[in-house]
Amino acid sequence: MRPQNRAGSRPPVWMRKLEVTILMRTFSQAFGVEAPSLRGLTATESLRVFRAFTAACMELALERPPVAPYVRHRLGEEARELGTLVRRSLRVTPSRAFSVAAFFYRGIDIELEGTLPGELRFVRCSFAQRYTPADCWLMSAFDEGFMCGVSGMPDAALSFSCRLTQGAPCCRARFLEGAKATS
Repeated sequence: MRPQNRAGSRPPVWMRKLEVTILMRTFSQAFGVEAPSLRGLTATESLRVFRAFTAACMELALERPPVAPYVRHRLGEEARELGTLVRRSLRVTPSRAFSVAAFFYRGIDIELEGTLPGELRFVRCSFAQRYTPADCWLMSAFDEGFMCGVSGMPDAALSFSCRLTQGAPCCRARFLEGAKATS
């Protein structure tokens, strides 16, 4: 892992609140449910509501095994659209894709290191205390879709080898061109 792609600045408060609002909409569309209102909440409070909302949605989807793969697919597609919108709106070049993704993740209190394509490490994750390993499996569809969109690599796959929610010191993954991941 090359250390030059380590975290930089954290987005300003207004941007973090906007990011959570957009993510809330993305997840509500993927899960087919109405999102709770974030009106009047701070960025930190909004992120807390978002974590609880997504955990509850994933719990419901995972309770019904036939539903989980469908929701996972929808979540990946919604995330791909969001990543593509970010890439096009900000005119993200391949050489800047990782920096943009890392900045985006810092907005929701996730620290990402690595390269796109290549090896990734999620060294800190504000969701790890709230999510189960199964939740992470479902959520990884978002990560893969977003990274495919922001990098402009529609056929890339994200494959995890370890996760914080399984007791590892960090989440490790590979993001490479090729067949779709299932981890």
